[in-house]
Amino acid sequence: MRILIFGAGRVGSRLAVELSKLGHSITVIDIDEEKLSRLGVQADVEGLVRDATDPQLYEELDLPSYDIIVACTDRDEVNLFVAAIARLYGIERIFVRAKNEQTPTLLQLLGVESVVVEPRLAANIILSMIQGRYGVIDLVLSLSGDYRLVSASVKETSILRGKTIAEAMRAGLIPKGVKILAIFDGENFHEPEEGLTLEVGHVVIALVAQNAMKEFSELF
Repeated sequence: MRILIFGAGRVGSRLAVELSKLGHSITVIDIDEEKLSRLGVQADVEGLVRDATDPQLYEELDLPSYDIIVACTDRDEVNLFVAAIARLYGIERIFVRAKNEQTPTLLQLLGVESVVVEPRLAANIILSMIQGRYGVIDLVLSLSGDYRLVSASVKETSILRGKTIAEAMRAGLIPKGVKILAIFDGENFHEPEEGLTLEVGHVVIALVAQNAMKEFSELF
């Protein structure tokens, strides 16, 4: 797929690298040339130094040629602008990062497919740990389509307890259709490849296909 990402910060860059590894054609827009240069070293992506609020940019990009638009700059007003322009051009799959709890209300009016609200994301993870909830918990405000962004806490009887993600994958425990994104140990987030051994209370964050939800939940 052709995917256009606005924002080459930590979120946008990580997303671009992972999507590039999966074979997608990625273009990243940012006003910071240095960020794009660093990203270009990490992954095979096209970086364009442009202002996302410049209407002329969208004509030059041939926006309808993209399958997915991701607006993940660190400014909600810019992400709203990008989403609105994308809808005007008939883009159906739009994903937006939001910091303000009120932003999703406006984005839903535009028909945005998914809104990831950062305060809600962090709060839901911590709440699940405080309450000792070990089931699968949705982490985004609204996510349609074939995948869900979820978290699940490791408990004493979890089959993953005492294993790293790499060990679990080698043992064939991670179902097809599950992409482990991070582990939260109560204080810090860890990437799956860091080799952290999963213990009781650790929270696993994953992108899970709808048809793999049952298998994923059984791991915990």
